[in-house]
Amino acid sequence: MSAILYKCKVTETDIPYHGHHEEINIKTLMKIRIQKRYSADRFTFEVLKSEYGIYAVRGPRGIPNSLSLALKK
Repeated sequence: MSAILYKCKVTETDIPYHGHHEEINIKTLMKIRIQKRYSADRFTFEVLKSEYGIYAVRGPRGIPNSLSLALKK
């Protein structure tokens, strides 16, 4: 099941790192802090489609105001 499970805040970016993991070459990292946990059934991909009009997540993006407000509750 695909779902939003956490709200996180980035606390540090561009941390140098020179490591390899299988076919991935990692050059920088970031630190994040969990701010909130959501129930696995609250923001499922089906809910995102039917209630918020989100049909694909392919990278960083803005979110509809209605979803932003729901995530803050």
